[in-house]
Amino acid sequence: MMHKTLSSLLLCTAFFCQAQSNDIRANQAPFALTLEQAMNWTAQSDFSSAKNISKQPLARRYGAQLDPSRANLDTHVKVLYAPDGMNNFANYLDTQATFNLYNFTHWSQIDVLNWFAGTADHVVQIPARPWVDTAHRNGVKVIGSIFLAIAKYGGSPDTAEALLKQDDQGRFIMAHRLVDIAQYYGFDGWLMNQETNLTAIKDAENELVEGQKDARRGAELGQKMLAFMQYLTAIAPQGMEIHWYDSMLENGEVRWQNQLNEKNQAFLQQGVSSADAMFMNYWWKKSMVERSVSLAQELGRSGYDLYFGADLWPSRNAQRAFSQTQWLEDLFDSDTKQGLTSIALFAPNFNFNFSGEPHTPVFSQFKNDSQDSLRFYQTEQRLFVGDDLNLANNDLDGWPGIGRYVPAKTTVNTLPFETHFNTGQGKKLIENGQQVLSGWTDMSKQDLLPTWQFAVYGNPSMTVAYDFEEVFSGGSSLAFTGSLSAQQTRIPLYQTHLVLGKNNTATLTLKGDVSALSLYVEDANGKRHMFALDAITPSASQQDWRSYEVSLSALAKQSITQLGVSFSEGSSEENVNMYLGQLAIH
Repeated sequence: MMHKTLSSLLLCTAFFCQAQSNDIRANQAPFALTLEQAMNWTAQSDFSSAKNISKQPLARRYGAQLDPSRANLDTHVKVLYAPDGMNNFANYLDTQATFNLYNFTHWSQIDVLNWFAGTADHVVQIPARPWVDTAHRNGVKVIGSIFLAIAKYGGSPDTAEALLKQDDQGRFIMAHRLVDIAQYYGFDGWLMNQETNLTAIKDAENELVEGQKDARRGAELGQKMLAFMQYLTAIAPQGMEIHWYDSMLENGEVRWQNQLNEKNQAFLQQGVSSADAMFMNYWWKKSMVERSVSLAQELGRSGYDLYFGADLWPSRNAQRAFSQTQWLEDLFDSDTKQGLTSIALFAPNFNFNFSGEPHTPVFSQFKNDSQDSLRFYQTEQRLFVGDDLNLANNDLDGWPGIGRYVPAKTTVNTLPFETHFNTGQGKKLIENGQQVLSGWTDMSKQDLLPTWQFAVYGNPSMTVAYDFEEVFSGGSSLAFTGSLSAQQTRIPLYQTHLVLGKNNTATLTLKGDVSALSLYVEDANGKRHMFALDAITPSASQQDWRSYEVSLSALAKQSITQLGVSFSEGSSEENVNMYLGQLAIH
């Protein structure tokens, strides 16, 4: 016993020391590069790191239909997620000794994560491997950022000119570097966020000379930037995505158009493709969306190549989170509810570092108070499932949630499957039944989380949330809290694309009273097969956790499409307080 305790202490100490020595590096290599560093980048350079290489392949995704009433949701709409300042939130490679760092769980509801970041000096922003690993396990692409700052805030036409340098054969040197960097680290492309007015004149101290401009130089650099984008898009290997932000025009001036029109269309398509997608600025209305789609189609492109931006930051008023709602409806056909374009969610990190305004109170204090994790997670949940935090309901008033319009996707398509509902952070880290670390964060440790977070049918009193006190393995479990209802409570967790064999078994590890609980497995015909846990003798696990083995042999050779749990009917006086620490099929 003494040896086991000593070993655990040594392991905990080792983890703690490692975590303490790897703090977030906001604007440092290998994550943030100056233009000079990027130009001279090689895998052997001092500002590259093999530790940042992701070897996780991009998982195949399948559509996830929550229930038959949502069968017509448009599966072609893509969602880009762009937290503002990923360099400040997530530039780490190893486990961090802090619970309350920025995190994300709704991978099933997005398609692209943009590592949105940059300064006037640090032009090239590279995603961190832990986030790329987890995104790829969920079938989500990750793209870095090239940021050319607004002239007033340090951006310079000189920087753009240096970026656009060509060799003796006319090849754009930086385009090849960007492809090399993405391929080396294993991420999926770039957003070109070019916001420098190339007609601007700067003095010797890089201060903007007001009232003057060099239109000729601006036009020359603008045309060269267009050629650069076409070159970069052409040499990018299959699967790598190049996005352009709606900012600069061909004459080099920055004039946000908020739509696709004759002034900026060349940066999407001009004979050849100039970008795989365009991130549209935020001040648009439905008529502008509809005109943009028509023009894209005239150019031989799809409306889904246009990611109409939604600036969610509460201090601004374009698509202010939860208070501005019409914009979401405007991106869909009024009659068919099919998508017109794709969606770019900008600054969704308001659940983490928004400090409040008179018109909008703070959503959570999680950044400064690790006890405020519930509000942090529920605010992200609200963004995707609506004001009532329940995707099973249709919010008729208020914020409806992205998931009302855009269906989720799943990567649960191979066996064995196992999750401990570990969000990649916690107040403690449990491994093999032992606590090896106190407060921690490491996105690379995140499990495949529920496809829907969360949907509860039949019982408005039941809530589902991540819990960081009761932990079986990792840093969190899934807590079910409420009371029984006069009708069955059903909670779908995972969309699956699995075929069972004759020896497959499901394992559920729980803490709490399971007398009303069943596992349900839905087959491809929509039939739900119920397995009551109170009919199964559990095996003891650890610290009051119990494991239940459910034979699935009766479903051999059948395709299963959904995994969930249900609670039987009961009295409203019967309280539920249960934790699910493991769900597996072996």
